[in-house]
Amino acid sequence: MWLSSNCRYLSSLLFIVTFSLLLTACDDNHQEIDLNAEGYPDLSRVAVHSATIPNQYLECAKNYRNSCLVSRFPPLGAGVNISVTLDDIEQRVFVSHPWMAEQFLSALALLPSEVLPLFRSVSAIVIADDIRPSFYSANTATIYIDPRYLWRNEEEWLTIIAKPDFRDQFQANVQFLAVRQNVDSEGNYAPWVSNEYAENNTMRTTDQLLPALFRLLVHELAHAVDAIPPASLTSLDPRRTIYHNINSMIPLNQTLYDRFPLQDDLLFDAANVLYDGVTTSYEVSTLTALQVGAHFEVEGASDLYGYSNRKEDMAMLFQSYMMYEHFGLQDRFLFLSQNDGMALGCGRYTVEWGQTGRMFDPLVYERMMLAAEAILQRDLSVSSTPERKAMQIPTGTSWCEMIDE
Repeated sequence: MWLSSNCRYLSSLLFIVTFSLLLTACDDNHQEIDLNAEGYPDLSRVAVHSATIPNQYLECAKNYRNSCLVSRFPPLGAGVNISVTLDDIEQRVFVSHPWMAEQFLSALALLPSEVLPLFRSVSAIVIADDIRPSFYSANTATIYIDPRYLWRNEEEWLTIIAKPDFRDQFQANVQFLAVRQNVDSEGNYAPWVSNEYAENNTMRTTDQLLPALFRLLVHELAHAVDAIPPASLTSLDPRRTIYHNINSMIPLNQTLYDRFPLQDDLLFDAANVLYDGVTTSYEVSTLTALQVGAHFEVEGASDLYGYSNRKEDMAMLFQSYMMYEHFGLQDRFLFLSQNDGMALGCGRYTVEWGQTGRMFDPLVYERMMLAAEAILQRDLSVSSTPERKAMQIPTGTSWCEMIDE
C-alpha cells in the first residue's frame, strides 16, 4: 500500500481522489499529512535494532510526515552500484519490540535472493506494534510493516496493538465483495496460517509465515523501486529531500501506462470508494458483482485494487509474478454477491464473476511481464507467452466451494 501520492498527477481524476481522506497538501519537499488522518501509526515506541545505526536514520524513519534530505537518510543503494546484503538491511531496521526485528531478519534470510536487490531503493524498514495496514512512504523511502505478518506465539501477539485496517469500513459502500485468492497449479485453494491469533492458531513457524510475508514484501518493494528506479540511485541529489527527488523522477509505472493503460472509469470510481473511502456515487452504490466483473474481465488489471492508482496497479502485477515464480501460486480473483437473508457463513456468498489464473489472461499477462521486467531490471522475454489460461468460474458457484468448506 502506498500512503503518499505524487503531486504531479493530482490534476487527473485518478490521483485527485487517491487517499483524499489522508492527504491535505503537497509541496516539492514533502507530502503533508493531516494529524487526524486514518491509517497512520504513532511509532512512539520505535527504536534502533542495531547500536551502530545513526540516530538521524531513526529520526527520519519515524517522521514520515516530513522528508529528510537524501544526505541525511540515503536509500541503501544511493550513490553506489553494489549489492545489498542482509547485514546492510539489518542496519536499517527499526522496531517497537526486539522480536520483530529478529523474526523479520530470520524470515528474510529464507526468502529468494532475488528480493535483496530490490532493497537498494529503500532507506529503512520499520516494524511497530501500531502499524496497520503496512505501507510505503515516498517521504522517507521506507517500508512500514504490520507485525501481524511476523508473530509466532501468544507472547509476541500480545505486544501488537489491536487495530482494524481503516479500509474495512468502506466495504459497506458497495454491494459486491472483491476477493483475491492464491491457488496451486491444479487450481486448489492454498490456505495460509492466519495473521490473527485464535484458539486454533496460537503458534506459527517461520516457514508458515513466509508466503504471506513474501507477498507483502514484494508488493511494498515494488512501490520502492517504482518510486526510485535503480538507474536513478546514482544520481539522487543529496541536497534535496527524498520526496523532492522522487517527485522529480519518472516512475517505472509510466512505461506500463504508456503502453497498457487501464481505462474503465467505472472501475476507477469503484476502487476509489472501496479502498480510499471516496463518497460513493449512485452508479457505484448500485453496481452488482456481475456487472463489475463484466467491466473487469476486458481490461488488464490483476486486481481491482490496481484501479485505486497506478502505483498499486504496478505493485499488484509484480506481486502476481513473484508469487507464481517463487511459490508456484497463481491468482484467483472473484466478485461475490451477498445474500442478506442468510445467516453468517460461507453459504451467504455467491460467485457472480471469477477467474482462476487471472494473471494468465493475455492482456493481464503482458502487463504483468512488463511490470516485472521494469522492477527486476532484466529481460523476461523467454516467458512472453502464458503457459496456462485464465479459467472462468461458473456464475452461481458457492463461496464455500472456493474455500473448500
